[in-house]
Amino acid sequence: MSWFVIALLGYFTLSLVSISDKFILSKKLATPAVFVFYTTVPLLVLFVTLFFNVKFLPKEGMFLAAVSGLSLLFGFWAMYKGFLKSEVSHAGPLLGAAIPTFVFLISVGLMNEILTEKQLIACIFLIFGSLLISFEQSPEHSGWHRGFLWIIISGAFFAVSHVAAKYLYDVYGFLSGLVWTRGLSGFFGLILLATPSVRIEICSWFKKEGCSSETAKNEKKIWLILFNKIFGVIGVLLIQLATALGSVSLVNAMAGVQFGLLVILVGILSLFFPRIFKEEYNKLEIVQEAIAVVVIGIGLGLLL
Repeated sequence: MSWFVIALLGYFTLSLVSISDKFILSKKLATPAVFVFYTTVPLLVLFVTLFFNVKFLPKEGMFLAAVSGLSLLFGFWAMYKGFLKSEVSHAGPLLGAAIPTFVFLISVGLMNEILTEKQLIACIFLIFGSLLISFEQSPEHSGWHRGFLWIIISGAFFAVSHVAAKYLYDVYGFLSGLVWTRGLSGFFGLILLATPSVRIEICSWFKKEGCSSETAKNEKKIWLILFNKIFGVIGVLLIQLATALGSVSLVNAMAGVQFGLLVILVGILSLFFPRIFKEEYNKLEIVQEAIAVVVIGIGLGLLL
């Protein structure tokens, strides 16, 4: 299976995760710090592979793995902050434009990555399509706003994480690079338990006081976040595998596909399930996002 197909599957999975991210955060089911905890800690399971002759990296490799893992954690935290302050169907695409832009600048500047003219044009289409979707026109915001600053910061952190991981995949192999970059991210996420507010919030979910409605609510909350994180891990692993097999710039530029799908899925959910998930669209936004999906489709076609 080629890196292109793997990346498509990964971004489709992450488009579903983005929708549940917004639902969980908008319903105040978890604060960003707690959500980061549940996003990263499951990655600790990767350390199980250490019992199957996975390489221990030298000092330079461990340092880069720590940089990649920590950057991933901060990227998630800034992303969730941005999602809380804006609509996911706009903030997500901005992230889809920010990550490949930073990845391209870093990978070309530090790793001397070379793209063909056709690949470069495809990247531009995918990034531009994501930017088009990100323009928000809602009762709370018009155009860009402060919430988007968190998204741009998140994009920079994710880019550092992806480029450092790509270097480790090329030098030490995919499995070793994956285990140490993402495993260390899980370790850093576990350290969040040292923060009293995070620890108190998590512990409160598991307190059972009879069969109260609050207990039932907490159980539903845990299962929803568990479902969200399982698919999140699957999506991340698929994208990392595609990154190891292909170009880090091209794989991340394909994030536009995730947010093109996100626009379609959010529109369907808003139409058929308005009580569960509702986002308002005016005529200008509908035209804008339709054009953006077409632009993303052109960029995707150029990669075929």
